[in-house]
Amino acid sequence: MSLITWFLIFNTLIINSKFSNVVSVTIDECCKINKLNDDCLIKFSKAIIPSLEGKHKGEAGKIAVVGGSVEYTGAPYFAAISSLKVGADLVTVLTTENAAPVIKSYSPDLIVIPHHSINISKIIPKNDLIVIGPGLGRSEEALHFAYNVISLCRELKIPLVIDADGLYAVYKNISILKDYPNPGIILTPNKAEAKRLQDAIGVTYGPWYRYWGDYVTVLEKGGVDQFHSSQSKYSWCLQEGGSGRRAGGQGDILSGAMGTFFNWAIKSDICGDLKSFELAPSVASYAAAKFTRLCNFKAYKSNGRNMIASDMLKEIHSAFDDLFL
Repeated sequence: MSLITWFLIFNTLIINSKFSNVVSVTIDECCKINKLNDDCLIKFSKAIIPSLEGKHKGEAGKIAVVGGSVEYTGAPYFAAISSLKVGADLVTVLTTENAAPVIKSYSPDLIVIPHHSINISKIIPKNDLIVIGPGLGRSEEALHFAYNVISLCRELKIPLVIDADGLYAVYKNISILKDYPNPGIILTPNKAEAKRLQDAIGVTYGPWYRYWGDYVTVLEKGGVDQFHSSQSKYSWCLQEGGSGRRAGGQGDILSGAMGTFFNWAIKSDICGDLKSFELAPSVASYAAAKFTRLCNFKAYKSNGRNMIASDMLKEIHSAFDDLFL
């Protein structure tokens, strides 16, 4: 066999291994989960990444971002483009009439629909997961729209990621998420937003994040990211990575990435039983938090104090490869 032939075979093997999900998780590993650690979480994170082989458009995820307003057009863009760049096939932004053309001008890769011109009952069911909140605003109209989307998703059992002004909507109507069905919701509050939610629930209830039921989990962002679950064995803390730079928009990058990872975690059926649905929010949150921190670290290393969220988008490819491939 010639050297050229060997070279072609060798490179084919490299390409196939790079774009195939070769990480497997055994049933035994799933059954022995008592407390998740970094080694376990990164292995589970790699296991949810879908192969690129033999797929058609849509199989890697159809995500919708509900947000944006005349004041805030950047937030839904950062969330949506991050979801797309991480690996979703199709990403739609549902936004206001006046924000739609602005967001659309940022990228031709996104589907941008003004929600006043559509029937959400026809659009929402076409998506695998909905991200609610980036740039949504706090007007009565915005809150009402968020509640309608949440109610429809509850009926259809569509998973949610709720961030930013979506968390404010929950704070104003704290019972809206009560007993949300499987596969559930991930909330992504910062410290101040978590405190507001906790105050709204009240201290007499117990651990505040258990108020909504078994299928609502919380990634509390900060210097240390903390994942809260009603089942303590799926909880964890993450401090490694990132930087001291807190540019606007990086939380939106996290929520968009989270949407893609959460959809993958649900569909991967990691453990082959109900435990997969219990584990999915924890693994997705870890993957998204770890990934966003690495994007931040890389962007800060290149740009220093003048780093902005757009610089983090440029690091998505290298951060993803470093962590998951």
